[in-house]
Amino acid sequence: MKQKWFSMVPLIALVVMLAVPQTVSAISEDDVKAMLNTMNAQLAVAGENFRVEMVEFSTFDEVGPTVYANDRQHQLGSHWIPYDPNRWGVRDIYWAIDHVDQTADVPWADAVGAIGNAMNTWDTVPCATIPLALVNDYGLDLGYVQYLVGMGGIPGWLADITHAGWLPWIFFEIIGGPGGGDSILGATFTFIWTDSVTGDPTDLDGNGKNDVAFREIYYNDEFNWGIDIRYFDIETVVAHEVGHGLSLGHFGKIFRSPNGKLHFAPRALMNALYYDILHGILGTDNASFCSIWAKWPNH
Repeated sequence: MKQKWFSMVPLIALVVMLAVPQTVSAISEDDVKAMLNTMNAQLAVAGENFRVEMVEFSTFDEVGPTVYANDRQHQLGSHWIPYDPNRWGVRDIYWAIDHVDQTADVPWADAVGAIGNAMNTWDTVPCATIPLALVNDYGLDLGYVQYLVGMGGIPGWLADITHAGWLPWIFFEIIGGPGGGDSILGATFTFIWTDSVTGDPTDLDGNGKNDVAFREIYYNDEFNWGIDIRYFDIETVVAHEVGHGLSLGHFGKIFRSPNGKLHFAPRALMNALYYDILHGILGTDNASFCSIWAKWPNH
């Protein structure tokens, strides 16, 4: 069994198009399309000026093909606006932890520490000074996606990037369709701002990317989690998902040679395949991050 990461990228106007690497087998595209369309329809009825742009899944499933991934999408198609008046008008990227939906696999303080370590990994890259700033969760059950599917949460958010907690098997069946609860390890949802009149995605800073409103990350409590263990290391998975939270995509070719050895070209935290414990960012991770964030808050 190996872990695979992949992206599902819907276009707004309630029409979803998905770009899914050929290694994916456990998740139904049609089910995910239906789920995202339903969420966006709910947001429209509620009069919200944002929609779900994409959800990226990390999955644990049998791997069959020789080539597992060949990704060159170093950046996602949406990004934050510095000093965005819709999100507090600051240069900081705020992040929060939901302390309601905890994993029982490790002491909660250890899980929180692993999340903090993963955030610090990105916050201390020398080329950028964002900063990433932890905010109070006020004891709330954070998670707009949770709310939309009727599993707790709140119809709002407190931070730009929210670690919305460890949720049960059924949540991932809902967001991924039948089999999702057995194969989805984590999910990162991106919400983007939309024009209140046309409903189209906004690009207020003219950088050619949709404007991010907020992002939420969920982890599947069906799996066994741990600290510094190969399957599944909290800090490694969180650091990868936070990379998506900071607008990084997947990159690197991953393949298995005839002798059974797995190869990464290059090895990176943002490879599309979970393989082993990796707490630090590597060369391509650093280059991609810096290409996005080095000039922040300028473009």
